[in-house]
Amino acid sequence: MMSFDLRPFEGAAPILFGMPKVNVVGLIGPPKVAGGADDSWGPHLEINIGYGNDGRVNHLGFSPGEFELRLSGALIWNATEHEDPNPMFLQLDPEPVERVGFLVFRKLGLTTTGYHDDDPSQYAITAFPPGAWDKELTKAKPPHLTKYGIT
Repeated sequence: MMSFDLRPFEGAAPILFGMPKVNVVGLIGPPKVAGGADDSWGPHLEINIGYGNDGRVNHLGFSPGEFELRLSGALIWNATEHEDPNPMFLQLDPEPVERVGFLVFRKLGLTTTGYHDDDPSQYAITAFPPGAWDKELTKAKPPHLTKYGIT
């Protein structure tokens, strides 16, 4: 089973920001859908990887799939259980902001969607490099986190 370890502002080892596309394919195989700016794997490996104009990784997106996802070694998801990651993330970054349906954890370099607003069709975690959300965060707002006991 594949395993990915989210590392704040670095990527999800073994895939790190700045890695060339050819290295990604060497690690996890060819994508199911290959695009110019991003590739997607599935149906069991629900991963989307975006690339910059230089062909290097600049975005990592994970939806529940048959793989392990960790944050600095701590298990978030396994192949069959995909619990809401927000309680773990809120312990590490208690002041996320919301922008266009995403909770943005600025201290972790991560976003989540679907969980905080109970939309299973949108469940996802993304990892981003430094500066990727800076422009969008000027329009961010405080999120509603009463679901997590935060008022």
